[in-house]
Amino acid sequence: MDPTITPADLTAAVDPETFGNYLASIKPAHDHGHMGHGHLSSVREAEYEGHRIRIATSYEITVDGRPLTVGLSVHDDGTLSCHGLPAYQFASAVETVQALIRKYPKHFPKDE
Repeated sequence: MDPTITPADLTAAVDPETFGNYLASIKPAHDHGHMGHGHLSSVREAEYEGHRIRIATSYEITVDGRPLTVGLSVHDDGTLSCHGLPAYQFASAVETVQALIRKYPKHFPKDE
């Protein structure tokens, strides 16, 4: 099978009806989690060997007793990403918060 895409293939793919049908057939992405006022919750789902897996996690994150109000997302592999550090992925929530404190120390004043 030749994987080359021809101009006719491209023309067919961008036909509004064809493209619209394709978009309508895409299954909505899972809610990988969102954070607001220190609380992050996410639901991740997968299928494995005929089994349906659903993992719901919830984090309540504070720093020095104050809620952390930054956008965090949990991905299907369990890693986290942060809107404040978009080029990074973190293995844990603790690692994410530590990186935020290092990068934005003025947003985390130490109590006197």
